[in-house]
Amino acid sequence: MKLRSQLILAFLVLAVLPLAGIVGYTYVSSARAFRAAVEAESLEVTRQISVGLLRTRDDVQGYMRRLGTMLPFDDPQYADPEALVEFLWSTMGDGADFVDGLELVPAVTLERESGGEPGRNPDGPGPRGLRGIEGRRVFWSRRGGPERLPTGGRPGERPMVERGEVEDDEADLEWARRARDWTARVFGGPVSTPVHRDGDVVAHLEAAIRPENLMRDVLRRIPRSGGAVPFALDAEGEIFTSEPEELDLLGEVHCAGDEPLLEALAAGHEDLCQGMSEWVVATQAAAGGELIYGIVRPIGPSLAEMRNASLRNLGVGVGILSLSLLAVAPLSNRLTRRLSHLTRQVDRLARGDAAARARLGGRDEVGKLGEAFNRMARDQEKSRQQLLEQERYRRQQEVDRRLLEAENERQTSELEEARRFQLSLLPTALPEHPDLEIAAFLRTASEVGGDYYDFSRPRQDGSLTIAVGDATGHGARAGTMVTVVKTLLASADMGLDLADFLSRSTATIRSMNLGRRSMALVLARYREGSLELASAGMPPVLISRCPSGEVEEIMTSGVPLGTLATASYERRRVRLEPGDGALLMSDGLPEMLKEDGEPVGYPAVAERWREVGQHSAEDAVAEFERWVEELSPQGVPADDVTFVVVRRRPPE
Repeated sequence: MKLRSQLILAFLVLAVLPLAGIVGYTYVSSARAFRAAVEAESLEVTRQISVGLLRTRDDVQGYMRRLGTMLPFDDPQYADPEALVEFLWSTMGDGADFVDGLELVPAVTLERESGGEPGRNPDGPGPRGLRGIEGRRVFWSRRGGPERLPTGGRPGERPMVERGEVEDDEADLEWARRARDWTARVFGGPVSTPVHRDGDVVAHLEAAIRPENLMRDVLRRIPRSGGAVPFALDAEGEIFTSEPEELDLLGEVHCAGDEPLLEALAAGHEDLCQGMSEWVVATQAAAGGELIYGIVRPIGPSLAEMRNASLRNLGVGVGILSLSLLAVAPLSNRLTRRLSHLTRQVDRLARGDAAARARLGGRDEVGKLGEAFNRMARDQEKSRQQLLEQERYRRQQEVDRRLLEAENERQTSELEEARRFQLSLLPTALPEHPDLEIAAFLRTASEVGGDYYDFSRPRQDGSLTIAVGDATGHGARAGTMVTVVKTLLASADMGLDLADFLSRSTATIRSMNLGRRSMALVLARYREGSLELASAGMPPVLISRCPSGEVEEIMTSGVPLGTLATASYERRRVRLEPGDGALLMSDGLPEMLKEDGEPVGYPAVAERWREVGQHSAEDAVAEFERWVEELSPQGVPADDVTFVVVRRRPPE
């Protein structure tokens, strides 16, 4: 593809794709923000429904209190039940729209004693109740209209026995019970008021609320925007809306899985209605879960308009970029012509034509590139003779370099092989012991180090032998001593006395005529809570006592292996209680230099062991490893560093 085509394509890609990305991101973020705003607004509206219901409850309660103070006692004109019912509901005022029935419950049930009459107090004058219904529990109903008369009673009157069972129409009793139950669940108790007469409470007047009228009035007061539909759902699955057609609209809304919205809410599956693409549903439980307020608001048209606006913006942006392309094309043609001329001159120079020159003109980058090419062509001829001399010298240097590389490769290969061999001498995994936690760390100062640690397999008697060694020097000489000691340990009977093993080993090494090579070694054998120690020139073993953390230094005398053929060694035994830990180490850490150039020293190591000796073995080794890294900023210590931590497991 030619450069001009590449420039035009790059312009389109670098302009159109970011524009499309920005438009897409703007739409997605705007849609999310719009949905979040609608959800927040809808949730706030549900709170207004709850507040509106409580206010309506308080209003009805106020109407009831006013009615309780205005009941006509012994007024002959209200002896007719129809007139009494008309008085009651007209006195209720606006609250009459929400009340289907009123029940008068006497506060005192008069006994029928000998010689007495129902409703009369034989001891003298007293509360008589309303005219004609003294001492009875009475229910007045407007359900079905004033023409509906109960059987066995006077118009508008509902007589009830003391136990609260209706005497004639069980259907009306069930309706009244459900109305009272709904009121008690939603409002947390009945809507009632005491009835006073002559300063005494003679009865309680309780209202049977009509839920659909009450909820319709509350929902009609809710502000709406964007086609929002407020609704309420009670515990029995009854849906309330302000208008009947809104109930039909709710029936058309489906949640995830194509489950109708009303069924999902009735079943308690509100989570299925979250994240709907065309609708926003916000719900809030109230009245102890007896009511669920909700708002359903369509957002599909708004999202569609946002998409259309985003597409229009994208189209306008692409059109503007297309116009810009008309200005880019001439610039790209001029640039490519000059670069083509420069390319031809470069080809001439590459074929050996020293007279090749670029004539580009201009002070822009392409013109400066042409000037640089011309300077290069002029200098090329001057450099040719120098290159011939340099070529002869370079060939000689190349021969020397290859010889040096071959020698370096040989030495590197030998060192790498020695390093792999030394690593193979170290245990591949730490032994597992039921009484002990074991952790180890080794870092060499060169490819082949002189430090070494090893473990024997746990014996049937529960004993385990640990070895930590430090050969003199580094490299292959130290690796030889590590190999010899590894062989002696592998072939020895680990039930042998540790001091005797060191004596035999130093005699064997001495007989091998290895010159001045030697190796310091410490052996520790754990058995039944005791640690047996023998050392050949190694630093003291540090014991951390549980729980105080106090540190004991266990030092055993003896020279490094291979220095004397008849050397003798001391053996010591120390008790390890549960939680006690032992640190076996080489001299690499105590001899490392601090920032002031002074060695760390054994007291500092003992102090650090006192701080971390009560940690687990792995954590203690990790703390010492971090210390080594702090003391060796270059990552390679001046001497090999090795330490092994053995800790008796504390009781659980």
